[in-house]
Amino acid sequence: MRVFELIALLCVLMGVGMAQTKTETPAEKEKPTAQARETTLVFAQEGERWWWAEDAEGNPLNPPRKTSDTTLVIKRPEGAEVIWVYDAKTGNLARLRAAELKDKTEFTSDRWTHVARVQVNLVAQGKPVASALVSLTDADGKTHTRVLEPSAEGILIFERVPLGKLTITTQYGDEQKASQETTLKAERELRVPVIEFALSGAVATLEPKAAAGEAAAREEASPASRIGAVVMFVVAAALAVGVIYFLVRLATQKPQQLGAAMTKLGVELPEAATGSTSPPTASATVAAPHQPELPPLESAGIPPTAAPTAGVSAGPATRLVAIQGPHSGQVFELAGELLTIGREATHPIALTADMGVSRRHAQITRQGNQTLIEDLGSTNGTYVNGVRISGPTPIKPGDAIQMGATVLRVE
Repeated sequence: MRVFELIALLCVLMGVGMAQTKTETPAEKEKPTAQARETTLVFAQEGERWWWAEDAEGNPLNPPRKTSDTTLVIKRPEGAEVIWVYDAKTGNLARLRAAELKDKTEFTSDRWTHVARVQVNLVAQGKPVASALVSLTDADGKTHTRVLEPSAEGILIFERVPLGKLTITTQYGDEQKASQETTLKAERELRVPVIEFALSGAVATLEPKAAAGEAAAREEASPASRIGAVVMFVVAAALAVGVIYFLVRLATQKPQQLGAAMTKLGVELPEAATGSTSPPTASATVAAPHQPELPPLESAGIPPTAAPTAGVSAGPATRLVAIQGPHSGQVFELAGELLTIGREATHPIALTADMGVSRRHAQITRQGNQTLIEDLGSTNGTYVNGVRISGPTPIKPGDAIQMGATVLRVE
């Protein structure tokens, strides 16, 4: 009897072992579960776009890569969960889940779901707000909170904000609170939308550094301008007196030579009366030469637009030369298709010494032979030939660009 029991137990153990072996076969262990690691996005038209991949925790896995073609081949890095695509013209973002991408995906307009950057300007009585706690609740119901500190000069930047309705809530002063609603659209004038948020009540503000600098410059320049005008008037008057004295003396001592000289210039002098030998007296009327007009004064710190000099090339812009302001004499080469300008040292064109320039002030893009400059929602604006720009504006050699107290000549 025990022999049969041992045989039965042995059979049971062998059956269990075969079942375990079946569930752990190498073929099933090596069964592929990952999606295809390469996909192709097809766009409706050409344009400058950038893409990068992130893992499940939002950590980037590769530096942004650029394309301008209608097709974009993406080789996803290991562990990629999300693919971001950025449109340089509109400033919009597309968030694509890597697991949902096919070998070939048609990229339609509804895939643009986010704005890359949104700028919020907090002001009170026309001045930047010094400090506040700002919360932005996006269309997905997610709240992003930022602290506004004095060095930000009243400007906050929110990144990757979904399109649609959003609410901004600001806490400031002694437990004061204000809210404002707006809607982000895929089609808009500014690539970086700017939301102006005006606060009321008791709130700490900052004096605009650029405005203070311009006022001080005007105060210093005003006496100097008056003194310069007086000096020029005295010099012009002295020259006029000298010319009149010279003509009178020449007419008195050498009337024939004066007549010949004036005849060559096309001026006919009246002939003296017959038989009169008396020379013209000093009381004779002599026309004084036209005095040169004084140069016009600069208005609002912006120099008058000057025509390109003979040494400036008529081809595409290749560099910027600072001709006024704290960076005067510095040269910035336009190497690359996208160059940002700002007060931070990380920008290709860094104007770190000009406090009137925002941290992210403007950017320059190059498209073939055309060079464009665009303001990125700066506090004090960007001027081309004295005109404040509101969108991408072409620039060419000889143009003058002003940001803060810095004036740059395009060459």
